[in-house]
Amino acid sequence: MKRKEFVKSCSLVCAGSAFFPFFLEGCVSTGMYSSYVLNGNVMSISKTEFIVTNTKQTQTKGKSKQYVLLKSEKLGFPICLYHTNSGEYVALLMMCTHKGCELKPQGFTLVCPCHGSEFSEYGIVQNPPAEEKLKRFKVSEDETNIYIYL
Repeated sequence: MKRKEFVKSCSLVCAGSAFFPFFLEGCVSTGMYSSYVLNGNVMSISKTEFIVTNTKQTQTKGKSKQYVLLKSEKLGFPICLYHTNSGEYVALLMMCTHKGCELKPQGFTLVCPCHGSEFSEYGIVQNPPAEEKLKRFKVSEDETNIYIYL
């Protein structure tokens, strides 16, 4: 390899590696599930699950998360529990109503990786091909916990 080609190749590798971590952010697994207690058909989640504690990935320590994910073996799909801007909690089954693919959260939107359907934090279709809203669970709360009724 000639010197000029070597320098060019090294420059491209260095430039590319500077942006590589940003591309990986989109590949972060949604496997970061919150803990809960299941009592009959009621999931109980501590409100502290919405507090950001990991300062390595974010500079928002002590602020609230937009949502938490709950893995339910009983349902076959996870539940996304949103804490909306209006202060209410909304629990949605993360199964697309179009073809049954598992949805991926992107802020206050759930996106179907199979066909591109998008749903709001209330489960309402924002972008087809899905036509039906998501399954929504009844939610209640007290001072310390949130309850999802399956």
